[in-house]
Amino acid sequence: MKHEPNIDSLLRNTKIACAFRRWLRKDGDSLVAAAELLGGQQWARRASAVVTCARNGGDLQTRRRDIARLARLLRLELVDDLSRPEAARFAALHPDDPRATKAMYCAEAVSRGGRALEVLWLAGLPGRGPEVV
Repeated sequence: MKHEPNIDSLLRNTKIACAFRRWLRKDGDSLVAAAELLGGQQWARRASAVVTCARNGGDLQTRRRDIARLARLLRLELVDDLSRPEAARFAALHPDDPRATKAMYCAEAVSRGGRALEVLWLAGLPGRGPEVV
């Protein structure tokens, strides 16, 4: 059975991926800060590599795994295991801290953008393209 991608779905995901790239270019520093807040220096370096790739016009598909891992961190999927350093960082964070709110927004942006990039990758489309969509 041959799978043919739905053009409406591809266009929708292309728009989401382009919006994600623009967000990384404009507000990528908030992603780096959120990654450092919840995961530490190693996560901040990973986020910085994604932001740098977007700002330099690189193919975000090359950073697909980093984006997926950052999404897991920001969605707090890594805090279930109390032996992980991410759990300790999250436990020390006050819920009213404005940085926690920014991290929530980053989680949504990275999750949506990462899913859109994954759809485009599965369809064989590159992770960089025109910003006019």
